[in-house]
Amino acid sequence: MHLIPGGCGRLQIPLYKVSKRLSRPGTLPDFFRKMRPYRGLSRISLSQKFGFSERYISDVETGVRFPSLRYCLLCAGEFGANPNWVKSKYANEAIYRYSSRIRKRLDVD
Repeated sequence: MHLIPGGCGRLQIPLYKVSKRLSRPGTLPDFFRKMRPYRGLSRISLSQKFGFSERYISDVETGVRFPSLRYCLLCAGEFGANPNWVKSKYANEAIYRYSSRIRKRLDVD
């Protein structure tokens, strides 16, 4: 288990750093990765439009980082997706990630 510096000089376990990639088929990062070029947008233009860094967008699309809800809703508006579908999908993916982290930490399959 890797520890990272936390507040007040303490070390803490990283919650969102996982070894598996998120951009498996059917996830929001996979959807955003496919829709961005379909709409003719580059990562640079999307980062300027939304106010996120190009690195953040790249990390979300490749599955290195879990996207924020704000980013997901901005993408929903830009790509014409139903915001309620995006919220539901986001919640399901967050629950899946959280439960898989808990199972891994408890060493339960």
